[in-house]
Amino acid sequence: MNNSYSQSAIEIQRLFEPITLDGIINEPVWDKIDPYRMIQYEPVFLGDMSERTEIRAAYDDEYLYISAKMFTQDPSTITANSLYRDRYSGDDVFAVILDPFNDDQNGMRFFTTPAGTRFDQSISNDANTIGGNSPINGSWNTHWDVETTQTEEGWFAEMRIPFSSIGFQSKDGVAEMGLIVYRWLSYHNERHIYPEIPPNWDEGKIKPSKAKDIILNDVDAPRPIYFTPYALSGFLHQNTNALNESGTSFIYEDDFKNEFGFDIKYNVTNNLTMDLTANTDFAQVENDEQQLNLTRFSIFYPEKRQFFQQRSGLFDFNYGDTRLFYSRKIGLDNSGNPVRIFGGARLTGRVGDLDVGFLNLQTASSQSLPSENFGVLRLKKGILNPSSYTGGIVTSRIGADGTSNVVLGLDADLNVYSDDYLTFRVSQSIDSNVPETRRNSFSDNSIFRLAWERRASTGLLYRFFVNRTGQDFDPGIGFYKTINTSDYFYRLGYGWRPGENSVFNQHSFNVESYNIFENETYDLRSRFIAFNWNSSFKNNGSLRSSIKHNQEHLLVTEAFDLAGQIYIPVSNYDFFEGSISYSSPRTRRLMSRLTFEYGELFDGTRTQYKIDPRWVANLHLEISGSYQLTMLRFPDTNMREQTEFNAHVGQLKSEFAVNKKISTSVFVQYSNVANLAGANFRFRYNFREGQDLWIVFDQTLNTVLDGSRYGIAELPRNENRSILIKYTHTFKM
Repeated sequence: MNNSYSQSAIEIQRLFEPITLDGIINEPVWDKIDPYRMIQYEPVFLGDMSERTEIRAAYDDEYLYISAKMFTQDPSTITANSLYRDRYSGDDVFAVILDPFNDDQNGMRFFTTPAGTRFDQSISNDANTIGGNSPINGSWNTHWDVETTQTEEGWFAEMRIPFSSIGFQSKDGVAEMGLIVYRWLSYHNERHIYPEIPPNWDEGKIKPSKAKDIILNDVDAPRPIYFTPYALSGFLHQNTNALNESGTSFIYEDDFKNEFGFDIKYNVTNNLTMDLTANTDFAQVENDEQQLNLTRFSIFYPEKRQFFQQRSGLFDFNYGDTRLFYSRKIGLDNSGNPVRIFGGARLTGRVGDLDVGFLNLQTASSQSLPSENFGVLRLKKGILNPSSYTGGIVTSRIGADGTSNVVLGLDADLNVYSDDYLTFRVSQSIDSNVPETRRNSFSDNSIFRLAWERRASTGLLYRFFVNRTGQDFDPGIGFYKTINTSDYFYRLGYGWRPGENSVFNQHSFNVESYNIFENETYDLRSRFIAFNWNSSFKNNGSLRSSIKHNQEHLLVTEAFDLAGQIYIPVSNYDFFEGSISYSSPRTRRLMSRLTFEYGELFDGTRTQYKIDPRWVANLHLEISGSYQLTMLRFPDTNMREQTEFNAHVGQLKSEFAVNKKISTSVFVQYSNVANLAGANFRFRYNFREGQDLWIVFDQTLNTVLDGSRYGIAELPRNENRSILIKYTHTFKM
């Protein structure tokens, strides 16, 4: 949130001759630009680099260009494993990180491989993981191009990134951004980077606050309109989750879809983007992965729908597990079934030093929900220093049936010293379902957080926070696990790098504890204290281990069936558990993560094995999967009809790319907890950027046909089935 141009900023050269984007870096202008001085980031900071790299940047009226010559003494060591977009498979990498607003908080990562595969991600919170929330959004996409070539000298890349895709702020025609570039050499397990950033943070290589300031003169980005209509046709057979009149079976509907809709993207200014959508569709989105829930709380599923990815980090306003905005509440009912989105608008960007995010969408009615309007307004303003801000948020959910929910929030994130941050957040909900006598009670309808932490991965590590949530607090378009509780958390630890001659890259250990108490009585609801040890090797993957002591106090209304099978009665529980996990290096064509967990669970025991293998067969084919076996063993007690259960949850994914334009994926999963098996097939033909043909087949089967758990005699084998064809075409105007 810099208010003046940096004294140490470097000027990027303007182009007065065309660049042919072909991955062949032979234009004379490149020879006139000095390459950036690369240093080794890892495994040994400032160590000797095994290869030479030359990276340069330039620009014209519309684009930022970056060229990279990645010289390689032995071309056989160049690693290119996949042609599948946004699917990293241990390849060599050339990456560019941009902080277009130079706010030291938000950025974009563009990277490619020797095969020319494209990856783009958005970065928030200065690449810090806060409250368990990742700062990297891999589902974000934008318009840009890259071409690569390989020779006996190495591999070479040219990127062309439109200014209209990144946005920026300019003053008198001068724009200042942040820039980081790096090269990852898979064979050598080395990362070379510019500028000189020490590896003192988990994601230090992409931290916007550590980027080099660059200046572009005489720039005024063009503001094209991107108009993207779509046409969709197909067939759906689905469970409505409603019983027939006699109550003997579920009602299933067959629907032939023929639909049209569109999205419009327009840069209102260089740094403010408007998105409009009508009859919004997400047919091509991959299915959620089945998860095993061994708690009495709801579980969180990530957002994969593209419309919600634009600067999604700006809308983040969380209290750990509780967040005020959870976009999956829009366009999905409480069972995860799609609800039609009539349309809406989103405005994101920056005005001066003020980050602005606005979203408004209207949905149709469904079996369980009325037609609703969803709104979010998020503002963040820089204060004190480039790494601090204060802001606010307003969310609204208004139903056609007269129901309403409004949430107001204020927050501040202050970089008080070096990597130390003080965070304050407070929010209040106003919900029509809360009795009027309590609706305006701040204590009953609010949530509060105060936190102090050091955001680094080396040296002394600590984090402390306290939350308090009122009994009637309800984020209408948010997510939460508990209300009417006070939460206390602490983590103390230490991280260090053993040195150049060690086989280890980094060690860290910590002791952490999370405690949840009932507000009025201060009775304990839940607590754990854990000791964690993590080690990463320079060439042999990483190892994680943990020992944890848990206490759980179930309220009179909280008896539940664990995994839907084993009855857990109301009581106070005290138990230990431990885990160990090993991940092999991602640089190998065959790799896996192995996890073993064992311990007590409530009044029983849990033994869990999990394997997550991945095999990169060749440049075109990658097969990955996950299998988890959880063995639950419990004593025979009153009201417990079942004492043993083996839970199986498995996924298998196959991705095949004919080339960078034609690809397919098959995702199969099974869970004997949900008693479902499913398959999701997706075919994509990407004619060019913004022009796609999708064919999507989805099938869900009931593996157990006994319907007694739903009060009916029998379930059909086929639960849901759909086959859809979707075509999108982006017009640039």
